[in-house]
Amino acid sequence: MSKNYCTEIGRFDLLIDNDEVAGAYYLIHKKALGGVWGRLKDHVMTGRWHDADGKGDIIITFNPDFSFFTADYRNDDEPEKWHKDSWHGSLRPNETSSFEVNGKTFRCE
Repeated sequence: MSKNYCTEIGRFDLLIDNDEVAGAYYLIHKKALGGVWGRLKDHVMTGRWHDADGKGDIIITFNPDFSFFTADYRNDDEPEKWHKDSWHGSLRPNETSSFEVNGKTFRCE
């Protein structure tokens, strides 16, 4: 299954194969790519992330139909500091490059 999400930081493309997950996202503010990989159990992916800001652990929680997610992450440089509910994604509803949901702007480019 492949999913293309829009997030606060840019586009996020995700592949899910049974319990294996891999994805790439675009950091608009840095004009750089990042990646995630991990394992999916039910609707929760636990894994790792790596981008221009660093690398670390990530937990992505999807809603039942995988149309929306929220993520918690921490950087290996500060392993005791989790950034809770700090990254969100939604499937693109139409061809616009951005849209708002619950006061958050989601970017699709």
